[in-house]
Amino acid sequence: MTVKMKNISVIAGLAVLFLVLWGAGSLAGPPKGFSGFGKTTDVSPDDHELVFSYYHDDDAALYTVPVSGGEAERLAKPDEGKSYVHPTFSPDGEKLVFMEQWEEETEGEKRRYSQLRIMARHDDSVKTLMNTSDYITEAAFSPDGESLYYLKADTYQNYSPVASEQPHDCDVFRLDLASGETEQITEKESYDMSSLNVSPDGDRLMYTTFNNGDQLHVRDLKTGQEETLVPAADFASNQTVISAPAFSSDGDHAVFSSVAAKDKQGTYIYEGFRMNLETEEAEQLTNFHEHVTSPVSFHQADKWLVTVDNNFARADSDYNYWKISADGDEREPVTINMPDT
Repeated sequence: MTVKMKNISVIAGLAVLFLVLWGAGSLAGPPKGFSGFGKTTDVSPDDHELVFSYYHDDDAALYTVPVSGGEAERLAKPDEGKSYVHPTFSPDGEKLVFMEQWEEETEGEKRRYSQLRIMARHDDSVKTLMNTSDYITEAAFSPDGESLYYLKADTYQNYSPVASEQPHDCDVFRLDLASGETEQITEKESYDMSSLNVSPDGDRLMYTTFNNGDQLHVRDLKTGQEETLVPAADFASNQTVISAPAFSSDGDHAVFSSVAAKDKQGTYIYEGFRMNLETEEAEQLTNFHEHVTSPVSFHQADKWLVTVDNNFARADSDYNYWKISADGDEREPVTINMPDT
């Protein structure tokens, strides 16, 4: 065989190998969208399970894993182009409520949707709780499991040409799960509202709004009176930053994320802070030197679960989950093995 013929044979063989590997997926390009763990989690009432979202090519399904870590189990997968996010356990652990989010294009204009869904753990069935054209962002069970409090935005848009589209004109509502009746709790039409929490005794709501800085609100559900809390701590930001506050299991404290320092590039470093709700005194709880967010209190133990972003302020987030003690002195990662499909 001539040298020329040998070269042709080699090239042909490589071409066949390339096609085989491509067909098998070995040389296929990576997913076009984000793949990885979601930002928010929840812990089951018995402290045995962790529920979270996991994205593959921008679509998120729901998974559970033991709080000790291990093999993840997929609970529910939405249709292509949709995501299941913000999962929350019911007080008895028998249900999960979450948001189904997607985007549709009509007559050349894109519109985002976020609807309230509930899943029964005994048969993994998923149903719609409400049909509305409004944008529902978060939900939280009352301690008796009979109601859901939720945040609803009347619009999803950008009020400034330099800003990204976000949910606006927000208020808190309550859904009676037995009757299906809804009740409006606040009348703020707030530019921004997030981090809805119900106190363990069911008497108070906590959430944040934005007005020249983050504001932390606690609302008494019996009297309707609302208090704006101002955490006192050594923060590294001139503007008030209060992200993802959550009630402690005793209802006397809140843990939230705020700016603890800046790195060499001037990027904010967010850590967890613990605040006494009566005195409003806060102290730094974590020292990850990363971006700490979305704290969740355990129910039977005095500890927390937090989400840590190891790729903050870069193209894609790299979330992972950690268990920390109430004083922040001890921490342990939740190592999760994701299934292939």
